[in-house]
Amino acid sequence: MEVDLEEVGLGEAEPQGTGREARSGRHGLVVAWVVFGLAVVGAGIFLATRSELLDVDEVRLVGVSSALGEKAVLEALAVPEGSPMAGVDLDAASRRVAALPRVAGVELERDWPGSVVVWVVERVPAVNASAPDGRLALLDADGMVIDHVSVPEPNLPIIRVDGVGRPGVRLPGLGPLLDAADAVTDDLAPWIVALVPTAAGVRAELVGGVEVNLGMGNNYRDEMRALATILHRVELPCIVGIDVSVHDIPVVRRDDLRCS
Repeated sequence: MEVDLEEVGLGEAEPQGTGREARSGRHGLVVAWVVFGLAVVGAGIFLATRSELLDVDEVRLVGVSSALGEKAVLEALAVPEGSPMAGVDLDAASRRVAALPRVAGVELERDWPGSVVVWVVERVPAVNASAPDGRLALLDADGMVIDHVSVPEPNLPIIRVDGVGRPGVRLPGLGPLLDAADAVTDDLAPWIVALVPTAAGVRAELVGGVEVNLGMGNNYRDEMRALATILHRVELPCIVGIDVSVHDIPVVRRDDLRCS
């Protein structure tokens, strides 16, 4: 009996590469669709983040005083309303705001869908700095020039410096003066006209022209306590000078002629 080889599948063999090529083609098609899908999603996200629905609608400022002013912060921030939220460079904007002389620290955050929140920590004036040319400036506790002023800030000590510099600059070599100013108590403040640097440390100028040698104290709190004790026990018009550089052995120089 004759058997037809083609009918039982034993005829001409299929080329070996055909199956692999078919599988490879299907794989390539899947990859292409995945890439296309990702591109569509990416394009959608890109367009969505730049749509009017995700624009900056509000810049919210927190911790900004009238002395600093919202206008100054917004100008430094340079984030106009209507700009894409995703396009706001928070780091660059933070650096611009931090460069303002009154700003000690700043933090920015996106508050989706349309707000940028700015938290500001301002420098706190600690002293009035007075220069020989008559210029006055407010300094913080680190000696940073916060601003120039025309009159001293009430309730802040006055320190004498060689020059006040420009706002945003830290004046060097003021450590002892700033420490002494920080040690001035409320009951002493009315007595002290100014704090002056000397080769031996710090000198306090009191009302009536009396000079007090504070020396080179650790933080000047002991020296200020000794001075307060003396001022509450003596008649200031009779005093020429006071030395509390050795705070537990203060020296008071009197002039009896000034008492008469």
